[in-house]
Amino acid sequence: MHIDFSLSVNGLPKIADFCVVGSGPAGMTVALELGDYGRSVILLEGGGLHQSDESQDIYKGDVIGDPYFELDSARLRYLGGTSGHWDGHCVPLGESDFQKKEGFENAHWPIEKKGLDPFLKKALSILDIRQPQDDIVLDQEFGIKEIGISYSQVRFGEKYRERLNASKHVTYVTNANLTGLKTDGQRVVSVTATNFFGQSANVKAKHFILAMGGIENSRMLLWSNHQTKGKCVDPRAPLGHYWMEHPSFRVGHALVQLEMAKTKMRLVGLTDAVKRKLSTLDCRFWVRELPREGTQALVRDLLCVAPKAGAWAASRVGKNLVCGTTLFADWEQEPIWDNHVKLSETKRDRFGIPLTELHWKKTDRDLATLRKSLSQFNDYVMARNLGRIKFTNWVFSNDGFPDYRVTNDSGAGYHHMGGTRMADTVKNGVVDSNCRVFGQENLYIAGSSVFPSGGSANPTLTIVQLALRLSEHLRNS
Repeated sequence: MHIDFSLSVNGLPKIADFCVVGSGPAGMTVALELGDYGRSVILLEGGGLHQSDESQDIYKGDVIGDPYFELDSARLRYLGGTSGHWDGHCVPLGESDFQKKEGFENAHWPIEKKGLDPFLKKALSILDIRQPQDDIVLDQEFGIKEIGISYSQVRFGEKYRERLNASKHVTYVTNANLTGLKTDGQRVVSVTATNFFGQSANVKAKHFILAMGGIENSRMLLWSNHQTKGKCVDPRAPLGHYWMEHPSFRVGHALVQLEMAKTKMRLVGLTDAVKRKLSTLDCRFWVRELPREGTQALVRDLLCVAPKAGAWAASRVGKNLVCGTTLFADWEQEPIWDNHVKLSETKRDRFGIPLTELHWKKTDRDLATLRKSLSQFNDYVMARNLGRIKFTNWVFSNDGFPDYRVTNDSGAGYHHMGGTRMADTVKNGVVDSNCRVFGQENLYIAGSSVFPSGGSANPTLTIVQLALRLSEHLRNS
């Protein structure tokens, strides 16, 4: 059943088994799964059925640190959430992504990959994709592998709206903005939903799940802690901290033998053994074929700076054995305390809630992961005589990261992770291994904000797996 909260605030069920806040991949999955289990669910979505300026304005905020996207353009706030503009890349996290990594104290999970594996098949079905092919090791000595990837075209608001309409157990409420949370110190009693006309109602449930996104989960918990004088989240928890992205830049061009660019886009990375040897986090490279004129321009450049290598390339281009490619990299960012979500001290949204102030910087260790990984890939290409790589100047200079707005790069992946990280203890995390908030018996978090580390894989597939795992945990609650 659908309720438009802008039309009436009086039609809500008096109480439900579960209240889920947010209808993106995480919230939608949890709500529908719990509904399928026969449990009553109220699903609150702050936006409407379609995008609107008044809803997007809630996502405005400031970024302190490195250049980053406008926060209200990096996320979508309507039914289906940010899945309304994602590019659909789906890769599951690997075994090593969950494990401790020497030299990176906080880049691990309190659960193992096998804890998510049982939910992979259903997550693939929800995303309408086949399981990505297993990674293929291309060269054991240099530790180069090709990474399997699938592409989803699912927009959660479009695909699952009719299923919501038909559900006997899920009441989904649009234009219902979360503006308050009431707790007795141990359990959440109710939350306050407010429409864009300022009309409010209390929503009661036995259990509450925040699935508002990789920034908004932190923002709303910080605000709730302020409202409740620290009674919402255990004050020892690192709420808002260890926020992460996937840095993403064009790092060079290459002339490579045709088998290296056998498709228009190929994804390669390093094996776990080599990453341990190099003491890096995960990094992957997109090898994208250039049009013929781009290849010819690369050959001319190579002839000028390295005549022998240029002659090698020119002879093979003429025989259609070599093609030009662009190299893009995206990689795992180390989770650090200083990268965090904070409440603005001066700016508030229309409901009086402080806007987001995101503090985010890439570090020298993040740059080291890129450089070491690129050097390893270059050594492989050179040793096997597969081609020649021309790196973008900044990669190995002393100037650090460029401004993506100047270089026309993406700069990052629009992948918001951390802030309410999962951990074994409250000292290291905001939620436990079952995504329950430390300090509350009936408050849970769904989505990538619980990621304690991000790997280099796009997060949506893992988000859905975690949502299914949480739903199974809650089904008998």
